[in-house]
Amino acid sequence: MFAELFRKTLRDQRWALLGWACGLAFISLFLLYFYPFISRASEVLKVLDSLPPFIKNLVGKNNFMATPEGFLNLQPFSILAPLLFIVIAIGKGGDATAGEEERGTLDLLLSQPLPRWRLVLAKFTADAAALLFLALAFWGSMAFGTWLFGVAVDWLRLAQVIFSLLLLGLTFLSMSLAIGCLSGKKKIALGVSGGFALVTYLINAYAPMIEGLRPYRIFSPFYYYNGRAVLINGLVISHALVLAGLTVVLFAAAIFFFSRRDLST
Repeated sequence: MFAELFRKTLRDQRWALLGWACGLAFISLFLLYFYPFISRASEVLKVLDSLPPFIKNLVGKNNFMATPEGFLNLQPFSILAPLLFIVIAIGKGGDATAGEEERGTLDLLLSQPLPRWRLVLAKFTADAAALLFLALAFWGSMAFGTWLFGVAVDWLRLAQVIFSLLLLGLTFLSMSLAIGCLSGKKKIALGVSGGFALVTYLINAYAPMIEGLRPYRIFSPFYYYNGRAVLINGLVISHALVLAGLTVVLFAAAIFFFSRRDLST
């Protein structure tokens, strides 16, 4: 039953996953096609470098557009890619159990010889596999684009930043899942997880400029995702372990909440 639920969860979202993968490929190829023109436009670079510091902190601070790594750190790895992965992850996590409950299909699942914790595990692993598929598609399209358009970017560093992006997505997947398992309400899972993502993103973005925010930067998943500019400086193992640890803790909380909640109310 576990394997059947795993396969069904993936099968139900196959066309959406294909659409997201095509979208990520388009974004990758478009940005990599666009970069050589930007790199030769010195006036554009001067304008970008003259932007106020708070704008640079919001959209990516390191090597601002001066190198391929700086350009890609700006787009897509500062805003666009994290936003897409978080939106996908939060949507999947909120729908895993709370969505089934609201649609009235959860009782049918629980009528099968499947413990609650295994239902949560099947849903989580299927959604995690979906995120992994998107991460691989993203890396493949980025690597192909760098080769196709002659943009000199280390493919290993590219894999490292996308791996960090995957960990960020898994963190928010497990958070949304845990909130959905606790509340039984998809909108609450989406709203709380989305609100947390927005607040912690802004904390991480403004912390370098506002001294009072700096101690709180460690509470932002975005700091551990790309606070050290992974594409430029390489993956920070301790940061990856923090995101992995958050995922495990939140997933364990999801199982705890769902196993003990009274579903008859």
